[in-house]
Formats: sequence, C-alpha cells, structure tokens
Amino acid sequence: LSLPAVKYIIPGGKAHDQYKKILDDVADLVKNLKGKDGKHVPIIFRPFHEFDGEWFWWGKPHATTEEFKALWRFTVSYLRDSSKVHNIIYAFSPDNKFNTEAEFLERYPGDEWVDMVGMDNYGDMGRDNRYNLEAAIRKLTIVSDYAKKTGKLAAFTETGLESIPNPNWWNVVLLKVMKSNRMELAYVLVWRNDTKSATHYYAPFLGHSSVPDFLKFYQDPYTLFEKDLKGIYK
Repeated sequence: LSLPAVKYIIPGGKAHDQYKKILDDVADLVKNLKGKDGKHVPIIFRPFHEFDGEWFWWGKPHATTEEFKALWRFTVSYLRDSSKVHNIIYAFSPDNKFNTEAEFLERYPGDEWVDMVGMDNYGDMGRDNRYNLEAAIRKLTIVSDYAKKTGKLAAFTETGLESIPNPNWWNVVLLKVMKSNRMELAYVLVWRNDTKSATHYYAPFLGHSSVPDFLKFYQDPYTLFEKDLKGIYK
C-alpha cells in the first residue's frame, strides 16, 4: 500500500517541493507536445481520477475533502499560472459512488479549476455480472446536466466490461445508456486491451463474440468515430 501522500505534497507539506519538481516534468512534457504545424496539441489531463474510491493514494479515505481540493487547485495553478502551460483540458472524474449532484460535487475544487466533468463507471455496467443501467443513466445525467449549466465539457471518462463476455454489451448496455436523457457527452472511453493478458481487454478484435454487436454500434447514426470527425479544430 502507498502512503496517504496528499497532506505531504500540498502547500505546507514536507514533500511539497518534491511535488513541484514532478509537475515541472509534466509541464516540460506537455509544452513539447506539438503537431506538424508547430502548434501545441491539446490534451485531456485527468489527475486524481476515481478519487471517491480507496484504491489510489489520493482516494477518499486517504485525504480530507479540503486536502484534496487544495491538491487539485495547486496542481492546476502551478501548471497553468506558474509554468504557463495552456494546452491542457483539466478533467474531474470520480468513480460511480455518487447518487446526487451534491455527492458528485463533494470534492469539486470549483468551476475555475475544471474544464471537463466525467465519471468512471464499471460497477453499474456489468462488472461481476451486475447491471444497474438505471443507476448508470442517473449518474451520467448528473454529469451531463452539470456541464450544460456551467459551460463545461462532459464525458463518460471510463467504462467497459472486461473480456466482453456479454456479446450484446455494446448496444444493449453502453449505447442504451448513452442515448438516454438527451445527455451531451464529448466522448466515451473503454479501457485498454492488454496484449500480455488473455482476459484483460475491453475492445473486441477479429473473431471475438461481440464483433457483430460492435459493428452494429459502430454503424449506429448516434456514434461518431475518428473518421467521422471533420475539421474539429476549426
């Protein structure tokens, strides 16, 4: 287990200077992300994600609400204001443990510190054969509605079903959730395919039982893939 480090790296903490050196490396990396035209590439930075869980050192049991907010605000301020990094979109994304807007915003650092709001949700989407699509829709609607009223971007920042044992997951589960309640979401992301594991994958491949359903998902007029995006930076 890692130490509950938040209190040590926020301003006043004994490892604060060490944290600033880490952020200096982040700033150098992001400033050097440029396209062929020489312009900075915008990236989505999703620090301290799933902070309402206990599995990361910044998780809810390991930091007070005020410590977490202080960490978030300092991180953004140091990168944006001190290091002059301006090609980052800052995304705030808890796991699926909230049920109301107030719970969603419990550790929210404030609108001036966030560009995108999202949610990670595996637990309502079939993990351990547990499906609660009504809950998934309700939670994702909270995210979308908050973005609409505050002028933020919104996204379904992580989801998926490991190994995709449900051959109809893409349409019966994911697309059903995405199409509900007139939500406005910039993207949905399913987790990685680990080439070193026989089971840890979240997107189908040739021969997988969910390929026909994924193709139906791909062809649905509601979904957009990279080749459907024309001139998105204009």
